[in-house]
Amino acid sequence: MQGLLHNQGRMLAPQEADHSPGSSVIAEPPAEFLCPISGSLMGDPVSVPSGQVFERACIQACAALSFTPPSSGLDLSRYSPTSPLPLIPNVPLKNAILNWCARLGFPPPPPLSPHTARDIVRRLMLSHPLPSAIPTAPPQSSSRPYQAADDQYSGASSASPASSSTSSSNHHSRSTSSFSSSYDHCAPEQKVVPQIPTSPIRSDSFDENSLNGLPDADPSQQESVMMALRQATRENPARRKSLCTPCLLAALRPMLLSDNPVIQINAAAAMVNLSLETENKVRIVRSGAVSPLVEVLKGGHPEARDHAAGAIYSLALEDENRAAIGVLGAIPPLLYLFADDSADYRARREAGMALYYVSLGDMNRNKIARASGAVRSILALAGIRDGAAPAEAAAIRKLSLMVLANLAGCTDGRAVLMDSGAVAVVAGLMNEGVVSPGSAEEEYCLSALYGLSRGSLRFRGLARAAGVEAVLMRVAEEGGEGTMRREMAKRTLRAMRGEDDEAAAAAAAAGLVFGGNYDDGNVVSEGMMSFRRRPKDYGSNTTKF
Repeated sequence: MQGLLHNQGRMLAPQEADHSPGSSVIAEPPAEFLCPISGSLMGDPVSVPSGQVFERACIQACAALSFTPPSSGLDLSRYSPTSPLPLIPNVPLKNAILNWCARLGFPPPPPLSPHTARDIVRRLMLSHPLPSAIPTAPPQSSSRPYQAADDQYSGASSASPASSSTSSSNHHSRSTSSFSSSYDHCAPEQKVVPQIPTSPIRSDSFDENSLNGLPDADPSQQESVMMALRQATRENPARRKSLCTPCLLAALRPMLLSDNPVIQINAAAAMVNLSLETENKVRIVRSGAVSPLVEVLKGGHPEARDHAAGAIYSLALEDENRAAIGVLGAIPPLLYLFADDSADYRARREAGMALYYVSLGDMNRNKIARASGAVRSILALAGIRDGAAPAEAAAIRKLSLMVLANLAGCTDGRAVLMDSGAVAVVAGLMNEGVVSPGSAEEEYCLSALYGLSRGSLRFRGLARAAGVEAVLMRVAEEGGEGTMRREMAKRTLRAMRGEDDEAAAAAAAAGLVFGGNYDDGNVVSEGMMSFRRRPKDYGSNTTKF
């Protein structure tokens, strides 16, 4: 008998079929070679935008019948004949399947016909819900807020169905029988019964040799390699550390500048994932990756731009990287993205966090202060009131206040903030109850006022006109004994009333308040140290894309 034979969920090579059962050699296909919908070896594997891989005819049938494959998390409702689901041939995976078949003497698997695929999908629709045919994404990290359930994406090679080690034999037989009848339409000489592997799913199929000649490869191959890399960098810290080599980073940089959105998006997502590891952060910046990330921020695909903002945020967590990020031009596009109310909220949040960490550096604070319209834009965001999405508005407002508190720690920042009406904006937020008493937002308001008050006679008049004294007195009286917010309120009140001690006045007269330890950010040790720890409310950058 020609073709493949199936024996208890495993395949027998044709030359082995005539032997007795005891002498047969059993071959089990690798999990990633099987279509999650049909359960068979894929003859025409394709990747969807999320990175998952299916048999072409099967996923097309799902889209045509408006059926979402079990546990896939795909949203196929937005696709239509006029706006079809984008499908990208997964050339490396197809070659791997063909090589595996040739090595064991199997004929290459034929692509499923549309008729057969529709029958399979209809059976799935009738029996839905079935045991999970596609592995779900790893648990979401709880260390970052505002984390949507779909923030994590699969990579280039989606794993096949796999039964849990705790699954019963009934589960296995039920799963097999639910698929096997759908293969009655296969060619009689090549009938393939799907197999449910019991080995752990291996979703990392990235081959580092695929980077050789990548810039000169055709777009479909570049797409497949970037998808595989994206998936590989999601796996675990050790894998991300081992992959972050000069060779890989050099190959990744031109992919960030690709005109192909699939290549650019997956390259940017891979860069975010690589940047999660502390030891990779400096290595990535030194490799020259910041400049292409800045270009993506300026004019890349919207999704790639989101990832680029996340990568720069992650890289800016390392003190050593902040000056380079500022010098390489990241600040203007980050400011633009943060202020763009038409942009995706997650992208604005990532841009805001990147600005906060970048603005911890002296030179970058001055760059932001001197950027045309930057401070006014940040003040406008700080003054927003809750609208249709109050949680998002509050988060953007809080990020703006965090950046303003940093800007108040430098000479240029203080001057521009007072010129732009920052005292009135911050006072209004506190007086009108937009920021809640005792909240982190109130602490950033106090931090900004405290920084603006240091050595500035001009602040006194602006603060009185804005009604700052009343709110500061409330904080000074209600704050617990020795708390930082109470101390800052008291010190700001003394500055308003001209009650600073003689030493501070002499320093101000000599111009020393704006230099030395204060202007290098050490003002934080006087009153803002707790606020450098506050961003932990947002969590560290641990999202894997």
